[in-house]
Amino acid sequence: LDLVGYVSNKPIYQGRILEPSFGSGDFLFIIVDRMIESWKFHSKLKDIEQLKDSIRAVELHKKSFVNTRQNLINQLQKHGFTKNEAVDLSCHWLIQGDFLLEVQENQFDYVVGNPPYVRQELIPASLLEEYRNRFTTMYDRADLYIPFIEKSLSVLKREGVLGFICADRWMKNRYGGPLRKLIAEEYS
Repeated sequence: LDLVGYVSNKPIYQGRILEPSFGSGDFLFIIVDRMIESWKFHSKLKDIEQLKDSIRAVELHKKSFVNTRQNLINQLQKHGFTKNEAVDLSCHWLIQGDFLLEVQENQFDYVVGNPPYVRQELIPASLLEEYRNRFTTMYDRADLYIPFIEKSLSVLKREGVLGFICADRWMKNRYGGPLRKLIAEEYS
């Protein structure tokens, strides 16, 4: 979060951040803490409506989604939000579904996280075919984190920043060729 500039001494609550695979919330909870700290310091209104579009976080696995959502509600209440406000914000921020298949309507200032590592052999054939149809970087033996990078880049604002913790094999291996080409031609 520091490396992409998502720091609370800036009015980050006015921007938008995406965490495309939040799991148990390791990034999400820090994002929320920083965003609320920024909002409390920089905003004069203190209206929670200002926060509803600040975060978007997606999780595929239902159990992880439910557990993390409850922990997020508890975290928000510790920050002074009522239970209703905490539930309302969690409903705006969290999506249970497949990030690679979800439509992201808005552009983001930041995309951060640790994309999933799933080998192609573990992806059902029909789903793998759908991913290959949607993502040009899903090439050869590419791991699932490769299309996560492609889609995350596609939802960034022009000056947006992507920061992922991921393996660097795509920078050298054959399957990373299309992603390297995409980045070289369209991003910096």
